[in-house]
Amino acid sequence: MSACERLGATIYASHIAHRTNEGRVRRGWGKGESASAGTPPASRRGEPGGVSRRASVGGTCMSISVDPLLRHVLRDEALTRGLGDIEARMLVEWLADWTELLTEAARSEDDAWSCVRRLCRRGRAISRFVQLWAAPNSRGAATQLAAAERFSWPLPDSEVEPPDLMHHILSWENQHPGK
Repeated sequence: MSACERLGATIYASHIAHRTNEGRVRRGWGKGESASAGTPPASRRGEPGGVSRRASVGGTCMSISVDPLLRHVLRDEALTRGLGDIEARMLVEWLADWTELLTEAARSEDDAWSCVRRLCRRGRAISRFVQLWAAPNSRGAATQLAAAERFSWPLPDSEVEPPDLMHHILSWENQHPGK
């Protein structure tokens, strides 16, 4: 079973259990704070060596370097092609945060890579949807893409600015895992 499957029907989960120094399990985004607007927890990119710290899963604990996975996400130009600066930044930050979470949940490096590739595919589809919805004559194509990708968020019922649409989609994705 991969980390993607353990975290839910989709490629990410809304909450991850963290083990404190005292050995207690803490649930939530971070150190007592709640997730505002569905944002994943603060990044761990500042940790030495770019190695993800995580609690043991099934009695084994592997340190998986998050740096190569983040580089994969950051170098994927298809994720941001055609997006404005604001939407591109939101999407890349969202993908980077989920990459770190998936790396923590992965049992092996192959498992982590598999989850991150699925996450990037989802990110490219979201990116394309936002681009299509922004062009009024392409809303039919955007709706078709949403059906083909099985996006379950509610479609906008009026004209929405691309940054607002991207924020709405990413927040919904964070708040409704497994849908």
